[in-house]
Amino acid sequence: MKNSYKVGIVKYTDHASLNRIELGAKRCLDELSEKYNIEIDYSNNVYDGKADIDEMKAIADKLVEEKVDLVISIATPPTVVMKDILAENKINMLFRAVSDPISAGVIDSFEKPGMYITGTSDSLDGSRLAQVALAAVPGAKKIGLLYNTAEVSSKLPIKEAKEYLTGIGIDWVEANPNNKSEVPDAAKSLIAQGVDAVLTPTDNTIMSAELEISPVFTAAGIPQFTGSHSFTINGAFMGMGSLYKDGDIEFMQLAEKLLIEEKSPIDVPVIRSAHTFAAINNQVCEQLGYDKELLKENFAKINMNTIFLDSQKEFDEDSDL
Repeated sequence: MKNSYKVGIVKYTDHASLNRIELGAKRCLDELSEKYNIEIDYSNNVYDGKADIDEMKAIADKLVEEKVDLVISIATPPTVVMKDILAENKINMLFRAVSDPISAGVIDSFEKPGMYITGTSDSLDGSRLAQVALAAVPGAKKIGLLYNTAEVSSKLPIKEAKEYLTGIGIDWVEANPNNKSEVPDAAKSLIAQGVDAVLTPTDNTIMSAELEISPVFTAAGIPQFTGSHSFTINGAFMGMGSLYKDGDIEFMQLAEKLLIEEKSPIDVPVIRSAHTFAAINNQVCEQLGYDKELLKENFAKINMNTIFLDSQKEFDEDSDL
């Protein structure tokens, strides 16, 4: 074990979910430094990728120049962009919030991820998201799917949602904005097509515009069901998720194995996080006229826990989310 480590942290862009994951990573690293009496330096190596491929490539080059011991990559795009650059320079990468790392070409398998990369995956089950939506809107006849086709993390859950809805005879339509500026019009197009509910996976493009579109859906009386409870904080009706604290614990286990135990990532399996609860936005729930107790009962029937959150809730150090 070394006396000090230099760690780089790179997130895809600035939004609530990724910001909370970054905060959790820093807390875990600080805890490791206290536990083992080592110094972990990441103060000058924390970057916002600004959702720009060239920017993320430049960041990877900077981290190589800094000779960091480990790079924490938050979300799929920076992980994909930086993976080969860091591997060529024999720098280990530990990712979080990568929903489908195999399809994205990030890892070889969950059990043996790769020579220089491992992490945690928040892989979302799209059929489960659709099932949860229909538990809240049992009379739904048409479901809207809102996502960016270019986001790798959205592909599998959307495929699963389509198959599930088609299998039970429910129509679906989709809107596919390419960037943040196109999201509002895409949302309005789904409303115009008369959808009864909208499904959005853990899609960073939609999340970046969630504050703008959530009141539009609510005003139209349409609940939006999403793949992360950070959407709930920003105004969506519901987000299906796992506890951030659980993810932090999983992350620290992996960081300890790579840094302290000096294990090769190929011998450190990727941890897949479970989605165990539905987070309902209190204000939106009331505006849409839902009965909270009935929602709880309906979700309990499909083995989904329910919590109620307020819009714009701050994530503090003691947050259970």
